[in-house]
Amino acid sequence: MSTANARRKPAGDPFDVSHLVAEAAERQVLAGVLVNLDRDPATSRAIMAELSADMIYGTATGPLFAVVHRVLAESSEPSRADVLAGLNRAGHGQGTDVFSVFVDAVSEYAGMEPQSARLARAAVGEVRETHERRQLMHAAEVVARSGGRPDDITGMIRQLERVQTTSGAAAGNGPLTVLDIVDAWARNERQPAVPTGLQWFDGPTEGGLPVGGIVALVAYPQVGKTALALQLTLAALVHDRSMRAVWGMGEMPKGQMGQRMACVAAALLPGCDPVTMSDARRRTPAARAANVALCDAIGDRLSVIPAPLTVDAIEARVVATGARLVVVDYLQLIRSPDKTTDRVHELDRIIGRIRDMAIQRECAAIVISSMAKAAGTTSRIGQFGKGSGEIDYAVEMLYVGQADERDGRPVVGDDGTVGVVWQCKKARNLEQRDLQLRFDGDTQTYDAAGFDEFSSFAPRPGL
Repeated sequence: MSTANARRKPAGDPFDVSHLVAEAAERQVLAGVLVNLDRDPATSRAIMAELSADMIYGTATGPLFAVVHRVLAESSEPSRADVLAGLNRAGHGQGTDVFSVFVDAVSEYAGMEPQSARLARAAVGEVRETHERRQLMHAAEVVARSGGRPDDITGMIRQLERVQTTSGAAAGNGPLTVLDIVDAWARNERQPAVPTGLQWFDGPTEGGLPVGGIVALVAYPQVGKTALALQLTLAALVHDRSMRAVWGMGEMPKGQMGQRMACVAAALLPGCDPVTMSDARRRTPAARAANVALCDAIGDRLSVIPAPLTVDAIEARVVATGARLVVVDYLQLIRSPDKTTDRVHELDRIIGRIRDMAIQRECAAIVISSMAKAAGTTSRIGQFGKGSGEIDYAVEMLYVGQADERDGRPVVGDDGTVGVVWQCKKARNLEQRDLQLRFDGDTQTYDAAGFDEFSSFAPRPGL
């Protein structure tokens, strides 16, 4: 049974439960989103995040939902004007049913933002319930028509599991029980992870970047925080050609990001000549070839969110793309829509929201953070993140970088690299294992010092 066939049924279908009532709920959701969009986009994002496109069945509400979803994903400051422009581009201008739904939604609740948001949240529940009923009834219909073939019964059971995942506890609409917890434990021999394919990282972390958790990279400037995050991210995308990632780019210019990508791509991808930052700045043939190879390998699977950074903008892109990896570069550059003079409290709430996003969206997160001025590699937990006392406690894994220095200057080896120890200050449910690496500033890449040291930590095949 295809999803498309299960979703789109004619209005007279006996299995289509009160399609007019269902579309009214969809219109109510869209009204709450659109009326609040200009003044309170965070509320609109929160409402939209509760639904996915396959839960909207209306012939007019479906296209409008898709346009609104795209606007929220692509704009850090979305507006109704953006939605209107999106409708025109999609061919849903004046005179169409989709345009009429947009106008009705905005005009009916104009000036009633709080009430429209409250009604929209209630309507979300109706939309989810209708979607669940339709999916279950069509799955049962297939079994009935086939006479109960084992394959169809198995398909129905799988369909039940999918519906429960999207409409139940995973969406926060149902209580968890000890049965759910034990079942999750039994299904996962270890915490799921996003592998990078880099043995010097996947080995000590027993699989890679933990899904549902944050890996924090904390260090003083010039140690190579962003370089390490970029190498892990591009390596993960090359390793898994189906994965998507989102990068929150706080202050790095696009041109400089492209230079670094060329260097890392040359180190990761076969057939590429080495590329230095000088080569990338001069756009040499080797640098151009490396970035062309990177585009071929990754394509549009890495979405970049430019400044100003907000958790809402990052999460919206995660939802839109289905990303399994998120990078925040860096924490201190994210701003909250809630105006406050207490920056410490604001950063603590931001890191909490990133952690919640990783859990709810089932993705891994890398958060880059500046080091607190008074902190060092010997500091205690709770003293590392600049401006935040929460980052050390909220993360799954915490690495503090320290370059090999003498008299305040990096010690450069004969090969032009500098030794960097990323001390593991926290590893929830894992043994704390430091990363002993060499950093090549010319190519902005890391490599392992003593690769064999990590061989015993290698994850088993298939994990």
